[in-house]
Amino acid sequence: MPVLFAGDDPPPRDEYVLGQGFSRAMDSCRRLLPDDRMWPAELDEGSENSSRRRIDRRTLFRIAERAGEDTADTWAAAQLHAAIAIWGAPPGRPMVRALRPLAQDTAPKRFAEALKVVRGEGPESAYKALSYRSRLWIKGLGPSYFTKFLYFGGYGAKRHMPQPLIMDDNIITALQTVTDEPWQASAEDYSRYLDYASNWASELGTSDDVIERRLFQIGE
Repeated sequence: MPVLFAGDDPPPRDEYVLGQGFSRAMDSCRRLLPDDRMWPAELDEGSENSSRRRIDRRTLFRIAERAGEDTADTWAAAQLHAAIAIWGAPPGRPMVRALRPLAQDTAPKRFAEALKVVRGEGPESAYKALSYRSRLWIKGLGPSYFTKFLYFGGYGAKRHMPQPLIMDDNIITALQTVTDEPWQASAEDYSRYLDYASNWASELGTSDDVIERRLFQIGE
């Protein structure tokens, strides 16, 4: 396997992965949503002395857990994507583009259905369903963001299967570097990536998303 951590043991998941987050001006973020029902209440928690609040992976998993407990609530799935877009937008850059898919009337129901698919059938089936012109395709929602949705919505739901992970441009760049193999944003390569990450995590005694987080750093 490639050297991912330069001889060091992988860092603890709690801070390295779950603690990854950013400070956002939540009032401004909320105004970007096409419907106020898409706002997750979890993002209102925190300091009362500032409009800026921190959003990290731990917060997103809480929203995902709530959405997963009641998949009939289509707004909960839309709230998960809204939170992911707020968290995932590069600091200092606008998040309008990442939130734009929510403006489509079909988006809440399709996010809710995608949540059911990733938690029931697994990440590869969900990836295919959300891909361009497939049955759950949402205009403007590409693999970089819908794999974030699959990760938060489905991680841990199927213990016996490879875990859904984020696969954005940085991850693809890192995979090309560490494996010396061609990679692209496709269902086939997504499945291959999940298998690699699962095997590397097993060999290193860590979690799959620690591998994903490290690949993101390598690809930056």
